Amino acid sequence: MKLHQLLGALSEGVNRAVEWLLLVIGVAFSLILFAQVVARYGGHSLSWSEEVGRYLLVATSFLGATVAYKRAEFIGLAGLGAKFGPAIEHGIVRLLQWLTLACFGLITWYGTGYTFNAWEQTSSAVQMPMSLPISVLPISAAIFLLHVLVDLTGPVKSGGAS
Repeated sequence: MKLHQLLGALSEGVNRAVEWLLLVIGVAFSLILFAQVVARYGGHSLSWSEEVGRYLLVATSFLGATVAYKRAEFIGLAGLGAKFGPAIEHGIVRLLQWLTLACFGLITWYGTGYTFNAWEQTSSAVQMPMSLPISVLPISAAIFLLHVLVDLTGPVKSGGAS
């Protein structure tokens, strides 16, 4: 099996898992907010709901971005080098892919270090280690790395990066 096919299959599997995780997070987020509204209507407050909701919203943003990249639903730079011909356009696409790979490599590296350093800190309401909500950053960056590697090992798509 070629490297591109292997990475592509892994990327598809990870993307499917992230999509399901986003569904679960969305349902949990909705239920928590609904419970908070009901509790406030009843004269009480769920002190932890705002904090957990904030962390779930951040996770949704970062993980959702990986799905958007995989589906090629970001605003793109399609045709950036089209005026100069296909060879220049392909070169620009590859350069952007390498820069993206470097960027997410750095985010994964430093985000992992920061996640481990934050283990002793706890959140204010839930008292969980802050490494748990912070870990979404290096995890999503690593998923981006996988998706970009799939693009780099495959043929350049006409009209911009995938």
